[in-house]
Parts: sequence; C-alpha cells; structure tokens
Amino acid sequence: MDINEYIEKVYNNSTEWFADEVKKATHLNRIADVLENKDYLAGRHKVLKREDIKYKEQEYITRKIVIQEAKTILNFHSTYLLGKPISLVGTENMVKECEKIYRRGEYNDIDYRILDKMSKYGDAYEYVYIDNGTIKSKIIDSADGYPVYSEDGQYVAFVEYWIINAISYYNVYYMDHVEEWNNEGGELNLVNEYKNITGLPIHYHSLSDEDDNFGISVLKDIRPLLDEIEDLLSKMGDGIYTLSLNPILTTIGQQLEGTISADAVGYSVALEAGSDMKYVTATMDYSTIKLYLDTLAQKLNLVAHMPSIVGGNTNVANVSEVSLKLLYQLADVMAMLNEKCIRKGIRKRFEIFKKILELKGIKFAEDDYIDVEFNYSRPVNAAELLDNISKQFAMGAISKRSIIEKSPLTSNVDMEMNRLKKEDSSNNSTNEIITNDKKQVTESDLNQDNHK
Repeated sequence: MDINEYIEKVYNNSTEWFADEVKKATHLNRIADVLENKDYLAGRHKVLKREDIKYKEQEYITRKIVIQEAKTILNFHSTYLLGKPISLVGTENMVKECEKIYRRGEYNDIDYRILDKMSKYGDAYEYVYIDNGTIKSKIIDSADGYPVYSEDGQYVAFVEYWIINAISYYNVYYMDHVEEWNNEGGELNLVNEYKNITGLPIHYHSLSDEDDNFGISVLKDIRPLLDEIEDLLSKMGDGIYTLSLNPILTTIGQQLEGTISADAVGYSVALEAGSDMKYVTATMDYSTIKLYLDTLAQKLNLVAHMPSIVGGNTNVANVSEVSLKLLYQLADVMAMLNEKCIRKGIRKRFEIFKKILELKGIKFAEDDYIDVEFNYSRPVNAAELLDNISKQFAMGAISKRSIIEKSPLTSNVDMEMNRLKKEDSSNNSTNEIITNDKKQVTESDLNQDNHK
C-alpha cells in the first residue's frame, strides 16, 4: 500500500489528511511519553511532588532530593557505542566518496545525536538533503515526528508537526516532494512545496515488544527504580534531621512554664518531685536501610545494563582483556542492541548517498559496497591486544588493513593506508638510489683496476 491508497482508504482522499493523522491515539500516547521523558531529564521528578508538613508548629519543607542519574546512564550508553567515530569499510571507491560526505556534513556528530535521541525517547528521525551542493542531514525532534505506517506495516509518509504561538505548522514528507502547511489566519493553507530526491526521513528506533514500527526508551525501564531511590533518600534525610538530630522533648508531670528553643543545647531544667523529662528519638536500623539501598543500586545496574565498575562499586587492578570484557558484558549487550538498530538506518543513509552521487555523475561498480564498524569505548589492554594482532600478522592470518581497523591507536583507516603507501614508495625510491650508488662505486673501482 502506498500513501495514495492509504489516504483514500483511511481519510477518504482528504487533502488535509495529515491534520487528522497527528491526532490519532497511537501518536498522542507516544508523543506524551516523549514529553514526559523530556520533563524528567529536565529535572522535574516524581519526588518533587512530596507534600510539606507541620513540624513543631511551623511549616517544615520536606526534602526532595533529585538525582539526575538517568542522564549519566543514557550518556554512558551513547558514548560507549559512538563516543569514538565509526570506521567506514567497503570498496575503496565508495569509502573514499562517503568519507568526504562524512567530513563535510559532520556526520560523526550526527550519528551520536541520533543514538542519544533514540536512547532517550525510543525514536529518532533523520532527513538527508542537499545544501549548496553539500550533503547534510537534519535531525527532527522526537516530539515533532509522526511516521505514517500503512496497515501492512509499510512506511508511506512522514509528518513533522509543532505549535508556536497557537499556530500549527506541518511539514508533510512524501517520497518525491515535501509540502509546508500552517493555519496562520485560522485556516489551513499550503505555504510551500518543493521536490524531494532523498525520500522519506530515516526512522531509527530501538527494539520494542509492543510495536515493531516504534521503539521504547531505556528511561521507561529505569525510572521506577530511580524514583524509589530518590523517595527513600529524601525520607531518610527528613528522618535523620527531625527524629535523630532534633528529638522531641517529652515531659511527664507538672507542666513547665515557658518554652525551650528547639535549637538550644546545654539547658538545665528543674522539675517538681515526681516529674520526669526525656528526649524521644528514633533508632534507625542501619543494616536494613543499607541492604535495601544496595539492592536497589544492584537492580538498577542490571536493568540499565551498567557495569558496576562505572559506579565505583568494584575495585579492580591489573585486569586482563578477558576480565574487562566480563566487567563490561552488560554494556556490550546494550551496545550490540543499539548497533543493530542504528546500523539499519545508516545503511538506508548510504543508499541515499549513492543515489545522490550517481546523480552527480559519479559511477560505481555493481559490486561496490560500504558498511560501518563501531569502535566501542570499552577500556582495553592495548599492549595485550596489539601483541595478539602482531602474532596473527606474523602467522600470515591478517592483513595490514585489518590490523589498522582493529587497532585502538588509529581511527581513519584509509588515511593510514595512504600514508603507508607513500612511505613504501619513498623507501623504494631511497633503496633504488642507494643501489644505483653502489653500482656506480663498483664500476668506478673496476675501471681503476683495469687502468692499473
């Protein structure tokens, strides 16, 4: 089913079908989740809704401890996979052209931002376009993106929708053109229309058990644990201050005249015979509280795929490459899942690159291809890794190019290969000069001997 069939079947060929599309319940629920995640990342957490109380005849402002640990977790996973630039691999001609596009369009930064949006909101959108001959990409806000899928799961259109000053704006993407609409003045009007040669925006999304066409944020899984930790720590802070550090004075018998300041220390009070006075304090079970907090932290690391070493919960020294991999196993699992999701979108991007380059007159062979290699930001024992690579090269089981791709000391494979070629040609020229000089010296010696 294409977009025309979709509009005919669902919206009875309405020219303003997109205005109804963005009001569908599935879209509204998804956008509501995105906005809720944005509020959470901005610091508006559930713990801020704790009510204040009356304490000693005065209003007591309860503690509301906000811990932005979610940002740390999300940033860790984004930098773990794409903190280092990806390596382009494939046939030389296509890799060379795509590296130029990556450099001019700053695509290493775009890759990171796409993964960042996908981790935070579940979905990310990239629109590839040409700006004065330079191929660039626009990242569409996850709160403004409305991918349109037909009943058979085909991606048929895309609507970018936002509101500013009570005016609704729509960018409607079709396979061959883009339309700009708004309702300024009260009625929905077509403002602009232009040709589209790059197709629909690329839809990146994480894996979800609810919907194969849309993703789900990691934040949705870790928020309940983070809310519980913040609530518990806030209540513990109130308990320590009001019950342990500032106990309630209780008297039995004749009522004392006057009052004693709650902040007073070292006062002496005289009571009538038979009266009693004592401070009522609460004894907090340290072991139980520590066990609860430690368990929450452990479960948070498990759900968030965070290695315990990152939070300072594990002491390590002189670890081998295998030990590091075991410590970062959960992070590797998350990175592999994100890699599968983002690689799918990057391959679509390369298809668009190839189409644009061919329109510019650049020819590619039928079997030319390009792919990416991700460079995880896992701490590595570089000496051990390079030693293993060296042994494999000595056995004749690996090429120089593969060594450069696997080495943690190099990032641009083609640049290193070109440098090696220049060095080899320079060395060969030097060797030829030395050889020729030796030949000349030998011939000169022979002529001298013959003359004698």
